[in-house]
Amino acid sequence: MITMEILKSKIEYKVLLEKQLNEVDLSPSDRLLCFVSTAASINNMDAVAAAIELGIEKSISSQIELYESLLQTYLFAGFPAAIEGLSVLYNYLQSKSNYSITLEYDLHEFLRRGELLCQSVYTTVYDQMRTNMRKISPDLDQWMIIEGYGKTLSRPGLKAKTRELISVSSLAALGWEKQLYSHIRGALNLGATVNECRSLLDGIAILCSKSRYTFATNVFDKVLEGVK
Repeated sequence: MITMEILKSKIEYKVLLEKQLNEVDLSPSDRLLCFVSTAASINNMDAVAAAIELGIEKSISSQIELYESLLQTYLFAGFPAAIEGLSVLYNYLQSKSNYSITLEYDLHEFLRRGELLCQSVYTTVYDQMRTNMRKISPDLDQWMIIEGYGKTLSRPGLKAKTRELISVSSLAALGWEKQLYSHIRGALNLGATVNECRSLLDGIAILCSKSRYTFATNVFDKVLEGVK
């Protein structure tokens, strides 16, 4: 696997990503959505633009799917990443945009569906994880469920498995080892295969340094060893 520290143009990202879309272990749409979200997470807007153009031109991903994948970046990479990434999408689509999903702001509903999704992600360690979070910060525990799992990751437009793969890819690129470990397991719990998870490393190889790719590979190996 050849990793790229820096690429000089959007065209190079587009060519490299298009080659990866032919790989069978991960669907072209999921591969592209993970790539575009990860690129936004590390502030690589040339790569974001390349993925958006490729996704729309080749009808790989819909406008809504691209929008949702970029919108959720704020959970792991902050509002700047989401704003910049969505700005690239908006500037590309302009009057062609058709991705608005208007949802009622319902805290009780966010709490209900957030708890359900979080339980599906963490399964047998859910109760202990919540206990640990409350010890660290009761506020952050509530925000994680309501804001993260309820309001954002349970939105329509993307499957839960796809959203979790996006989270895994972004965390790998950002270097959050403990969170990456948890969310790789979460992706498996939501139905992702070992090969689908490992395929995320292809995007990391293009977007990140050799040291970050090595870091991510080591974490994936630890989690996926022995998993069928």
